[in-house]
Amino acid sequence: MQLVPFEFDGRSIRVITDAQGEVWFVGKDVCQALGYADHANALKQHCKGVAKRHPLQTAGGVQEVRVLAEPDVLRLIVSSSLPAAEAFEHWVFEDVLPSIRKTGGYVVAMTAKPELEAFKLIPVAVRAARALGLDRNAAAISANQAVNRLTGMNVMQLLGHTHLEAEQQMPFFTPTQLGERIGISGRKLNLLLAEAGLQAKQGDDWSPLPAAEGFFRFFDTSKRHGSGAPVLQLKWAEHVLDLIEQAA
Repeated sequence: MQLVPFEFDGRSIRVITDAQGEVWFVGKDVCQALGYADHANALKQHCKGVAKRHPLQTAGGVQEVRVLAEPDVLRLIVSSSLPAAEAFEHWVFEDVLPSIRKTGGYVVAMTAKPELEAFKLIPVAVRAARALGLDRNAAAISANQAVNRLTGMNVMQLLGHTHLEAEQQMPFFTPTQLGERIGISGRKLNLLLAEAGLQAKQGDDWSPLPAAEGFFRFFDTSKRHGSGAPVLQLKWAEHVLDLIEQAA
């Protein structure tokens, strides 16, 4: 059997198709969508078909849940006092069922436009790029590329921009390289950065603080932690030395 999850009016409705192509609705989901306060009682009162149960993964583990054939779904719709029952009936019998039988799954007819989903993802992707130290324009470019790979939508193009120039990129250096410029070790420079309120230790690593915005960047080392996460190297712009001097 195949589980086909979808939504009606923000509620999850699970449908199961068996090997013969028959469609079965999870009774509890249908009752909740139709406004029944006691779904067990509603199923008992209104459903006349042979009771059928199917094992489904739930928050409490695998449970045997009551599933309904189309006639029992219709009985629940007719008996519902919820104003949206008519819309639910139309959605089930004229949209969902024909789609399942035609494609083997439920295809939302653009209720959630991919363009809107792409616009929702852009701010998240931009924040991630900025957290990695990218400048504003570079972050926007990287975010657009990431969202385009995920959704197939080019947000910049939708906004009428064919390209965006990356800002002038300044060089960034490791603490050791910067320390050499003023005759101290990389360890000592890290301590000075911390004393200036620019970074703090998190575990074994240094992490930049809000005051360091615009003065640092993370670079991918092409290595991986045991968890599979990329190993990033924190580097600093040369003029961070001015901040250290001012703090001193």
